[in-house]
Parts: sequence; structure tokens; C-alpha cells
Amino acid sequence: MAEPETQRRTDTAEDKLFTLSEISQKSGISMPTLQRYKKLYQDRIPSVGKGRKQRYPDSALPVFDEIKNENVRRRGRPRKNASAPAAARGGRAQKSGNLLTLTQISETTGISYPTLVRYVRLYSDRLPHEGKGRARRFHPQAVDVFRQLRSESGRGGRKKGSGAGRPPGRPPGRPPGRPAGRGIASDLGQAVSQRIKAIEKGQQSLEKKLKGLVKNLQKLFR
Repeated sequence: MAEPETQRRTDTAEDKLFTLSEISQKSGISMPTLQRYKKLYQDRIPSVGKGRKQRYPDSALPVFDEIKNENVRRRGRPRKNASAPAAARGGRAQKSGNLLTLTQISETTGISYPTLVRYVRLYSDRLPHEGKGRARRFHPQAVDVFRQLRSESGRGGRKKGSGAGRPPGRPPGRPPGRPAGRGIASDLGQAVSQRIKAIEKGQQSLEKKLKGLVKNLQKLFR
């Protein structure tokens, strides 16, 4: 009789063990979070078995809840020495009070933003600035340097003298003999039209050959 009683006690103990999925349902904690807790806090969480056969008793539920609350409090806690970075940011803000963004320089000089970006990439050593990347700001003296770069490059970034040899009165970039308003689209239309004509001629030639072939076949079968 002792053997069945032992077996009943074993079955009762096993009935109180839960899988991680069941723990998720009971605690309301997602499976990925439970798996992370399991990996980080193995020594704190009571369990039986290992790997896929690992099971958890009722006593594991409050431990999982406790770990969850600890992580929530940790996320809401301010960073260490939070006042120091804030002071540093304030100092930088005061220091950069007279510094200009690239957008402000574009509004001041009338130079387009993409052109300013190109100048920064090519002539950053000539432009008085602070910081790097998106945090880069420019001293007021940089405005004159940007204007000078614009005058050296010419309108639209083309260096002066690049139009040498062009007949006077001819707009830049327009080939000789091309009327105003014609461009790539016009050239493409011409090419397509010529191609269509060539296809039509080929079709006509093919039709003539087919007609001749039909006549020859008719003669053979008469």
C-alpha cells in the first residue's frame, strides 16, 4: 500500500509544476521576456529539470513578478550623474548661441542647401565651424566664406571660365542648332519615331515576301 501512496504524492508534486508558457498565461508576462528572465536570473528562479523539460513550481510565480517589477523600476530610474550631462548640454547651448545651422546660412546667403552641403564636403577646412555631422554648426564668419566659395564656383557650382569658347549670347548647356525647349525628351521622341518607321518598313517588306510565297504555293498545287 505504501507504493501507491508514494506514487500519489509524486503525481501531486508534478501537478504543481508549470511550463514557461503556462507561467506566461498566469503572470501576464510575455514569453520572450520570461525567456530573458530565465537566462539572466536562473539562480533566483526555482525550477525542476533542464532545457525543454524544465518546469516551474507555484513559488516561481512571485519571483517572476519580482524580477519584472525590478526591471520596470530600473527603466524609470534616472541616469547616474544626470545633472552633469545636462550642465554640459546647457554649456554647449550657451556656447553655440551665435552659431548658425546650414539652413540659416541658406536663408541668409540665398545659396541652395544642396550646394552648401557640397561646399562643406569639399571645403570644410576653410569654414569655421564646431561639431560634426548633423550637429555641425557654423560661426558667423562662415557666411562670408560661403559667399566667396559661391563667387569662385560661379552660379550653380560651375567654376568661372568653364564657358570659355562659347559664342556670346548662347545659353549654357544648349548644343548648337538646337532650338529652345528641346531636350532629352525631344531626342527620345525622334529616336522612337525613327524606330517605328523602320519597323513599319520591315513589316511591309515581310508582307510582300509572304504574298510572293503564297502565290508560288498556289501555282504548285494547281
